[in-house]
Amino acid sequence: MPNNNQMTNTMKIGQHKSLLLIITFTFLLIGDIYCQDLLDAIKSNSKLVIELKDAYRAFHINNIITDQKEMINVFLSDPSDSETKTLLDGYIKVCDSLKIVHFKNEKLNSYISKYLVLTIQSYKIAQRKGFNSSEFKNDFEKYKKAKGEYMNYLSSTYSTNHFVSMTEEKYWQTNDKINYSKSLDYGSYKSLKTTNLKDALLLLDNLTKQTINFQEYSIYQIELADQYVKHSDSLGDNANETAIEKYKSILDQKKYSIYLFEAWLKWRLVTQQHIYGISKTSDIPNNEYDKMREQVALTILDYITKNDKDEMAINEFLLMATHPIVIRFGDYPYGNQNTVEYHETFDEKK
Repeated sequence: MPNNNQMTNTMKIGQHKSLLLIITFTFLLIGDIYCQDLLDAIKSNSKLVIELKDAYRAFHINNIITDQKEMINVFLSDPSDSETKTLLDGYIKVCDSLKIVHFKNEKLNSYISKYLVLTIQSYKIAQRKGFNSSEFKNDFEKYKKAKGEYMNYLSSTYSTNHFVSMTEEKYWQTNDKINYSKSLDYGSYKSLKTTNLKDALLLLDNLTKQTINFQEYSIYQIELADQYVKHSDSLGDNANETAIEKYKSILDQKKYSIYLFEAWLKWRLVTQQHIYGISKTSDIPNNEYDKMREQVALTILDYITKNDKDEMAINEFLLMATHPIVIRFGDYPYGNQNTVEYHETFDEKK
């Protein structure tokens, strides 16, 4: 007979699964809205824009399927239960609906069509035979091989080097915020923050409100938000929420800056870490994060249509398109993998 602790843990796992199932089904009900593509608002026949749209859409579909497989792994503790089968039903419908997404590159279109068909086939075999069946395992080996061929084609055809010739050294030189931080008050802020952080943040906040150039504004706003994250223990209970609002305020303006990807990524990292949680069974609203990703990508692509030689903008679009979703399972064993990227980003010199 299980003891009280075992019963409590079992109940907690069941509650987590039930909550995740409700969240997932809610997402599936609005799946058609989620799958709509804002990038069609950009009307351009340029080869560059067409290729960038194809790349973005391919990685978006990959992200949807990756997110599905993550959720399936959560439910695999009981692979034969009705909840898992119902979950697979919903995912089959989503994959089927993604077949309407068309790519100008016909070879890419063929690869993705095959990938969706094989994903649906894998899910159906799992429903009928179970994940531990020889039928599923044999099919999965073929699935992995086909997926590998597709991923190799995608990464080689839409590599950064295909679009830009800028060296990594040139990128970091151009990305250096010292190039665009023109205000003398910013120097005063950096001196003051070493002795009086709260007064320094008030100075920086006022500077941000007075700054007209959006790129410069982005630098100051990101710095402000970063400090609220790094010093949340001394800046009040709502410090992380303040940081989230400041990152998001950059994205919501729908203006171009070379720091949009940084603002989006930090917004996502802090939101997941401090709002949704660090557990493998925490809610991870990748659909919410990707809606913002798509809006930012639209802003960048619109800029590229008017500045098609700007390699920083093209590179930033590719960063937005290809950056992985937040995943639950990986090398970090104690929670979801957002924690790893969060600490890599913020655990540095303050």
